[in-house]
Amino acid sequence: MNRFLVLVALSKNAWKDARKYLGLTTIISVFSAVVPLISIVGLGSAINALVNGSTSSHVLILILAYLSFNLLIALINQILTLFNNNEMRKLSNEIQTSYMQDCIDIDYHYAQDGTIANLRRKSMQAHPVFFISTWGECIHYFIQIVGAMTAFAMMTPLFVIILAILSLILILLNLYIQKNDFEFNNEKIEDDRKLDYLYEVMTSYKYAKEIRINNASDFIRNKYQAIFHVQVKNLKRLMNKKLFVNFLSVFLSAIQSTAMYLFFTYQVSIHQIDIAEYTVLLASTTLLSSALISLFSKIGAVNNSIKAYSFLAEYKQKIDDNSITVKSNYLGPQTVDYSNSTIRFENVSFSYPGSSNNALENISFEIPCHQKLGIVGLNGSGKTTLVKLILRLYLPSQGKITLNGIDISTIPFNSYIQHIGVVLQDYTLFAYSVKENIIFNGDTIIDKIITSIENSGLSKKIENLPQGINTSVGRELDDNGVEFSGGEGQKLAVARTDYRNAAILILDEPTSALDPIAEYELFSRLNEIAQNKTTIFITHRLSSTQFCEHLIVLSNGKVIEQGNHSQLMKQNGEYAQLFNSQAKYYSQNGVVL
Repeated sequence: MNRFLVLVALSKNAWKDARKYLGLTTIISVFSAVVPLISIVGLGSAINALVNGSTSSHVLILILAYLSFNLLIALINQILTLFNNNEMRKLSNEIQTSYMQDCIDIDYHYAQDGTIANLRRKSMQAHPVFFISTWGECIHYFIQIVGAMTAFAMMTPLFVIILAILSLILILLNLYIQKNDFEFNNEKIEDDRKLDYLYEVMTSYKYAKEIRINNASDFIRNKYQAIFHVQVKNLKRLMNKKLFVNFLSVFLSAIQSTAMYLFFTYQVSIHQIDIAEYTVLLASTTLLSSALISLFSKIGAVNNSIKAYSFLAEYKQKIDDNSITVKSNYLGPQTVDYSNSTIRFENVSFSYPGSSNNALENISFEIPCHQKLGIVGLNGSGKTTLVKLILRLYLPSQGKITLNGIDISTIPFNSYIQHIGVVLQDYTLFAYSVKENIIFNGDTIIDKIITSIENSGLSKKIENLPQGINTSVGRELDDNGVEFSGGEGQKLAVARTDYRNAAILILDEPTSALDPIAEYELFSRLNEIAQNKTTIFITHRLSSTQFCEHLIVLSNGKVIEQGNHSQLMKQNGEYAQLFNSQAKYYSQNGVVL
C-alpha cells in the first residue's frame, strides 16, 4: 500500500478513535517546544541588558518575567499531561481489551495460532496511542526547528551548507539505526513468545508441582537460556553495527559543535555580532541541530508505524476470516425448542486443520430428546472431537449436525451455547470465589447455588471453607484462597453445569479424577440431574454406561457398534470386551469389590 495513503489512514484512525488524546498531545507538544525557545530569547535579552548597562533591577525584572512565563507554561503543561496520561491509559486499555476480544471471537483452533500471535505483537505500533505520541514529538521538534532557524540569518551560505551536510549525514545514520532496530524487534517476536511461555512455566503455580516432582527446572531453564543466547548473539551483531554508527555520529556532532563555536567566536572577534547575539546563536544552532536529528528520528518512528499498519491489516483480516462461529450471532434468529432437543449427526467427517487424516469419518447417529447417549471408546477414538463439534469449537469437514432438523451452524452461537451445559475432562477453575466459578455473570440465587453444590457432592467441602461460597479457588489472587483436588474440581465443574440448568447436557469424562466409589455416587447424581434433558456421556470407564438408553462405540473415528448395554453385551464385540476388562473393579451395583 502507498505510504502516503497509509499515513492518511493512520491519521484518520487517530482522529476517529483518539480525538481527545490527539488534541492534548498536540497542545502539550507546542508548549514544551516553546519553553527552550523562550529560555534562549530570555537569556539573550538579559545578557544584552547587562552589556548595555541596564540597572540591576531592570535585568532582574526581565529575568523574573521570562522565568514566570516559563513557569506558567510548565505548570499548564503538567496539568495537561495528567489529563493526557489518563487518556493514554484509557486508549491502551481499549487496545488490550480489543485484543482479548479477538482471542475470544476467533475460531477455537486459531486461539493459539503462532502466526496470529506474532502478528498481534507486530501490529501494536500501528494503533493511535503509539502513532499520536510520535506525531506529537514531530510537532515538538518542528516548532523548535522553525524557532531556531533565525540563526541562519547570521551565517554565511558556506557555513550553512556545511552544517546542513553534517546534519543530513547524522539524520541518515539515525534512520539506519532505526531500520535495524525495527527489523531486529520484529525478527525476535517469535522467540519473545517462547520466552514468555517458559517464564510462565517457571513462575506459575500451575506448573510448580510437575517441575518439582520431575526435577524439570534445568530442562526448562536450558530451553530458556538456549533461546536467550540466540537473542543475545543477534543483539551483539546489532550492537556492533550501532557502535560504529554511534561513534561516527558522536564524531560528526563534535565536528559540528566545534565548527559552530569557532565560527561564532570569529564573528565576535571581528565585531560582526555582540556577546548577547553570540549566546543566542550558539544556543539556537545547538537546538536546531538537535531538533533536526530528533525530528527525523521521529519521522523514522512514523515510518515504523506505517510498516506496522500492514501487519495490523493482515492481523485484522485473519481475525475476520477465521471468526466464522461468532459471525453466526449476526444471523437471523432461529426458533428452536431446546426443551425438546433431538441431535442428529448426518454423515459427519472431520479432520483437524493442517491434518490430512480424519479424526471422525462418516459418523451418523441420533440422540432423541430427553434420552441419554453414552459414547464409549479408548483414548484417541474420537470421543472428545465429537463433543467439540457439538459445541461448535470446530465445524464438520463433511456432513452436518442438526438440532431438531436445523443445521446447528445456522443458529446464532450465543443463543445455541447458552442452552448447553458442559463438564469437560480438562475443566478450568478460575482464581475467583466458589460462587463466581459456578454462576459467572448469571443471577445470584443462593438457594440454587447451594442445591447445585449438594447435587455435585461438594457440600461438606464448601461448608468447611473459611468463607463458604465466597472463598477464592486457589491462591493466585488471594492468599486466603483454598486449593481444590482434581476430584473436588470436577465436582465444582458439575455444580457449575447444574446451576446453568441447560436443556442439553454434555459430560466429557466428568469423573476421570474420582475413585470408583465417588465415581458411582457422582454418576448417580448426574443421572438425576439429567432427567428430562438430552444428555451425552463421554467415557472410557464403563461403570456409567448402564445409565444410558443408547450407546455408540467409537474406534479410530468410526462408529463400530450401537445399541443399549444389554444388546452390546450380547454382541460380544469391543464394548463387551472393554466392559468385561473393567468389571473386576466393580460389583453389579457399581461399588468397588
